[in-house]
Amino acid sequence: MTLTLEWACGFEQFGAVNDLAQISQPWTAQLSNGNFMSISTTTGVRSLQGSGVTSKALNLGNFVNSGVIWAVPNIGTRYLGMGWFLPSLPAGEGNLFQFTVTPPTQAGGQGADGFRVTLDNTGTFRIRQNSNNAVLVTSAAYVVSGNTQYWLSVSCNPHSGWLTLALNGSVIITATLGINFALQYITMTSAGYQSSGQNIVIDDLVSYTSDGTDTSTTLVPPRSVWTSLPNAVGDQTQWSRVGGAVANWAAVDGQAYQTTTYNSTSQTGTFDYYNITDLPGSPTVIDGIVVTACARKEDSGSRNLKLHARVNGVDDVSSSFVLTTGAAFWYLSATFPQAPGGGAWTPSTVNLCQLGLESA
Repeated sequence: MTLTLEWACGFEQFGAVNDLAQISQPWTAQLSNGNFMSISTTTGVRSLQGSGVTSKALNLGNFVNSGVIWAVPNIGTRYLGMGWFLPSLPAGEGNLFQFTVTPPTQAGGQGADGFRVTLDNTGTFRIRQNSNNAVLVTSAAYVVSGNTQYWLSVSCNPHSGWLTLALNGSVIITATLGINFALQYITMTSAGYQSSGQNIVIDDLVSYTSDGTDTSTTLVPPRSVWTSLPNAVGDQTQWSRVGGAVANWAAVDGQAYQTTTYNSTSQTGTFDYYNITDLPGSPTVIDGIVVTACARKEDSGSRNLKLHARVNGVDDVSSSFVLTTGAAFWYLSATFPQAPGGGAWTPSTVNLCQLGLESA
């Protein structure tokens, strides 16, 4: 079986998400009412975890429309793994995850097609078919409790047909779907229906697609997401500094964009590279790296941006991002599942990696 890393970034890194202050490691965040949001696999990300950076997490809130509707490619099995914190059980049965052909009208509502996983006030999970609301399978009661954090893994194969949810490496509930459908949307939400209902906080989301040779018991193991920020000059410094930074890397070493200190270029074919902070410890498996940039185009004419991962003078380069003129900043990201030149990433190659920008 081959699992392909599609996305590896805590939800807190999406630029559209309001930041929440972390109050305890891992995964637990301050409670507040969430907001409905819609994202896609091409949405840019903002790095918010790393050395010297305050960790963040996303609270899905506790109203029926609080959550995320995520547009995804319709490719094989969809695997999600995440840190999942449940402060309390819901007041009644509510939706947690939906896998659908069309997006539901609200994050917490029942979709017109596909399937969903629900949780009720006894800690019981159910898998329901949206078209007729039929319960396909029910878990044992009290399989999940409030004020508890879990590593949650959920997978759905819309072609050969199953939906599985696991907590801390154990399958809690799985169902044979019985119909094939085109998976285009994943909806994540809290199961609460009112302000006194339950909240869910998620962090360190890992998303995979597979080649279709997997089974319903194949789970995403725990994965952590670490953000390394620029901390030294790289091999090329061809962009111009704007603002008070004394070096190019120091103009972009923050965790969010700002408009007074940044790097700029008016030419094509120019490069800026930055060394980055080292990983904490020596992880045994590194699924890949995601290079993220925040950019905007301020002049007329065409201008593209390419993102680079560079190790020992060898580059992997993203496809071109087409920038449009305007005041808005765009968060752009590219995933590099292998080290430049081929082979798996190791702690050594990640620590040697330089992040690069190319004006194209």
